[in-house]
Amino acid sequence: MASKEKNLPTPASVAKIATESVALNPVTVIGIFGSDAGLSALVREGNGDIARVTVGDSFNGGLVEAISKDSLILSRGGKSKVMKMPKA
Repeated sequence: MASKEKNLPTPASVAKIATESVALNPVTVIGIFGSDAGLSALVREGNGDIARVTVGDSFNGGLVEAISKDSLILSRGGKSKVMKMPKA
């Protein structure tokens, strides 16, 4: 539940976690959601835009073949690439 008090200092432990940086590839999976019957993924494109993709969508010059709870498989030029969610 959110506090209604304003201007409270952020606890140091929360500030540390909230400001950690994560090294990501230019094109990376940043989220996967939905039910097992129909997962979708949020993917950051090389230009910084965010795309929502599902199986069968064209993306980054390839075709999204599969999405699981922690990865996306992209087929391009006869090869498949597994794109995994980054680990914290």
